[in-house]
Amino acid sequence: MMAEDRDTAVIGLGNVVLSDDGLGVHAVRRLRERYALGPNVEVIEGGTAGLLLLPHLADARQVVIVDAIDVGAASGTLVRLDGVQWPTAFAVRMTPHDVGLADLLATAQLAGMWPERLALHGMQPESTSIGTALSMPVAAAMDLLVDQVAAELMEWLVPLDRRQSAACVQRLRVRSEASHAARSGGSCR
Repeated sequence: MMAEDRDTAVIGLGNVVLSDDGLGVHAVRRLRERYALGPNVEVIEGGTAGLLLLPHLADARQVVIVDAIDVGAASGTLVRLDGVQWPTAFAVRMTPHDVGLADLLATAQLAGMWPERLALHGMQPESTSIGTALSMPVAAAMDLLVDQVAAELMEWLVPLDRRQSAACVQRLRVRSEASHAARSGGSCR
């Protein structure tokens, strides 16, 4: 859902049925789980939408795009490119959706829809074969990628708060109940 008052967009790209190719979509889902984002932040599971994402770029002052990025590094290696680096980045094939992403960014630039800030975050994929599971190196580095995106947003002064994990909430609940039981003579109410 686009809104004129949204000034930041985080767009996850990739095909989630081609294993690591879908890491951008998985990353924005994890970002939503791990962080409470302000109302001016739009998180988009862009998948393979390509040019259909142009309105999201046009409506945002600052944009983070998350995708699988092949730089020939070890699987799971984190990659960050500034928006100004994208023309040279796409001179060689770097993401599985180079055509869609390159066309999207070129169209945004030509149409005067280029955001004030643009960063491309991603990770070296291991496999883009058919399957919905991420490879072990990519899955192991997913939280680092999400935290890198969150750090970028914080540098841009985007309000966000880290959510507590379900395990952490459960531990706090158990501690609280134990503390309550100790104060009330050992029984639970």
